Amino acid sequence: MEQTTIVEEFFKVAEKYPKKKALSYKKDRVYFSLSYKKLAQTVKIFAAGLQDYGFSAKDNLAIICKNSPEWAIFDLSAMAIGAVTVPLHNTLSPKIIAYVLNHSRAKTVVVGGNYFLNKILLVQDDLKYLESIIFVGELEKDLQDMCKKKLFFWSDVIKKGADKELKSASTLGDDVCSIIYTSGTTGLPKGVCLTHRNFLSDIEAITKAVPTRTSDIFLSFLPLSHVLERTAGYYVPLLTGCQIVYAQSVKALPWNLQEVKPTVLICVPRVLEKFHENIYEKIKAGSKWKRALFFYALKQDIGSWRHQLLDEIIFKKIRKKLGGHLRLLISGGASLNPSLAKFFKKIGLLILEGYGLTETAPVVAVNSPDNYKFGTVGRPLDGVELAVDREREILIRGAMVMLGYYLDKKQTAAAIDQEGWFHTGDIGFIDPEKFVTIIGRKKEMMVTSGGKNIWPEPLEQELNADKYISQSAVIAHKRKFVSALIIPAWNEINNYLSERGLKLKEPIELVDSPEIAGLLSQRLSTINDNLPEHEQIKKFCLLPNEFSEVRDELTPTLKLRRHIIDENYRREIEAMYR
Repeated sequence: MEQTTIVEEFFKVAEKYPKKKALSYKKDRVYFSLSYKKLAQTVKIFAAGLQDYGFSAKDNLAIICKNSPEWAIFDLSAMAIGAVTVPLHNTLSPKIIAYVLNHSRAKTVVVGGNYFLNKILLVQDDLKYLESIIFVGELEKDLQDMCKKKLFFWSDVIKKGADKELKSASTLGDDVCSIIYTSGTTGLPKGVCLTHRNFLSDIEAITKAVPTRTSDIFLSFLPLSHVLERTAGYYVPLLTGCQIVYAQSVKALPWNLQEVKPTVLICVPRVLEKFHENIYEKIKAGSKWKRALFFYALKQDIGSWRHQLLDEIIFKKIRKKLGGHLRLLISGGASLNPSLAKFFKKIGLLILEGYGLTETAPVVAVNSPDNYKFGTVGRPLDGVELAVDREREILIRGAMVMLGYYLDKKQTAAAIDQEGWFHTGDIGFIDPEKFVTIIGRKKEMMVTSGGKNIWPEPLEQELNADKYISQSAVIAHKRKFVSALIIPAWNEINNYLSERGLKLKEPIELVDSPEIAGLLSQRLSTINDNLPEHEQIKKFCLLPNEFSEVRDELTPTLKLRRHIIDENYRREIEAMYR
């Protein structure tokens, strides 16, 4: 497999399943599909069009576009001509977009829609290497007039390639096929150079641990610019003969789940938390006896006759709201609270948590359907060497480890030692059964002014598990004690007020409410009882709005960008330490 490429493997699958649906999408309330044969033909045509426009092997070609057939067509076409795909996260600010385009020296960028084009045009004068833009969709004339770069339309590239023959690119498996920029949780993003071999070795190992079925339907909603969705939600299904259906958006996910009825969903913990919250809201809105029956059902042992009976009466209806056919939920990108995994298992949905990094293409460990342990990220995949050094840092060696950071030999040398071990920056341990547990990021470890080490993620998990708390960010580094920024679960808060005959208010009013402050103090007191003295949350500040990608406070997989949160809420943080 080492000398083959992703696009070559795709063409083999397309020959094997020509009539099978490969990609589906919704337009004007109707779902349309591309067969494997049609997709392969379109890829070859678009690739020939790219060649006719002068793009060739080793060129870096960028894309900013929502999940769609165009994303996959462009990616595979770029690989077919030996070019390198540079995905841009949809939520990046124009400033960071300019940084990535310049650092990657991208010659063109595929832009899906006017919103993203506007971001590019805001910084177009700063783009030193970008020669052209390939636009997807209906272009607003004002934006067309503003554009100073060569502007091509998607349809232009298709027309160009329709009567051209695709020239062989002679690409090898060890050639770079994509430069994926890290989320930049602690600074400017780094360009991770991944080869065909990196991806293909990871895909082979993933499908051994978590086998797919050709009847599987993947509902794709996590951004394809992120490596988790790229590998697990795009390459894995497409190279194993499955069907991918693109969700309209995260907000439309509840409706898309019921329409598409997927069997596999790649997700992040925050989405599962939202599912959990919605389930509880609907149960609480029901009659008293229904609520009592639901909580009684949760107490039954899985497999017992009572659980089986109540599963038919209650849990099956809940699963139907999520499409009714989900057999696997794969969680990655951030730590999953074990209690959440246990809850979903109780209602008949198995969540398999995994672990990986952009630098490892990404999966290096995962729980498998017949061998899992909640609270861990599973066992290392076949072909992965995983070790823990004296400082408890996770080290990885294997075919999926990146070639290096683009144009940054110093960072590469710091990340990959002379023996080929990639130093992940994650702290964790391996238990006797070879299951891996991740404690947190080495760089995110906080040290109080009294010299106590604090790992924020486990504390935030404890906080977020409380029904009255939606999100939290722990503050402790170089501080006298631990504090927290807390975004309450406002629906639960208003339910609490309603039950006491108090007036319902907007979040902006409730953050200063003595009743709510008292309620959260009581909840924190209970949480603190289970924590060592130095980890207990001494003070907190309530925020009216959730942390947002728009404000750069969250990564594409909804992890906290702590340095941005510290900056955005500096006044609130300082107030807690006066």
